[in-house]
Amino acid sequence: MTSEPSRTAEHVGFALRLAYQRASANLTEAIGDSGITPMEFQTLRRLRERGQMTQNELGRSVGMPRANIHRTVRRLLARELVAVGSSPEDRRLTLVKLTHHGELTLDHVLPAADAGNALTVSVLTPDELDALMDGLWKLAFGTAVDPCARQGPR
Repeated sequence: MTSEPSRTAEHVGFALRLAYQRASANLTEAIGDSGITPMEFQTLRRLRERGQMTQNELGRSVGMPRANIHRTVRRLLARELVAVGSSPEDRRLTLVKLTHHGELTLDHVLPAADAGNALTVSVLTPDELDALMDGLWKLAFGTAVDPCARQGPR
């Protein structure tokens, strides 16, 4: 018995990749003048949401591998958007926090980022957006996620 070959357009990963490319392009266009990349923006936003954390915790919270978060933090550090230091409990751990300049930069970028996000989801009704976000979080974590906890992994 042969099964009918699946069409590429029906694969969820393919559709997710296309949607991600659109969302990323909209965000990049919206915040491009700031010189901040979408991942740098997410990193700064996560630091504002959660406060100081270890570099490894920060990377996990934005879904970034260790080597990538290290490079991202170094770029943000060079622009004085974050500060780093050693943990007083364990000197091997690097702590990262948002600087005052980082806070001001994030304040400046957030409205544009929100506009880029709004453009991406503008084709959806509010109910469709809620359903999409529920589904994406389930796909990301393999289970339903409490809406209040939707800030990514801890």
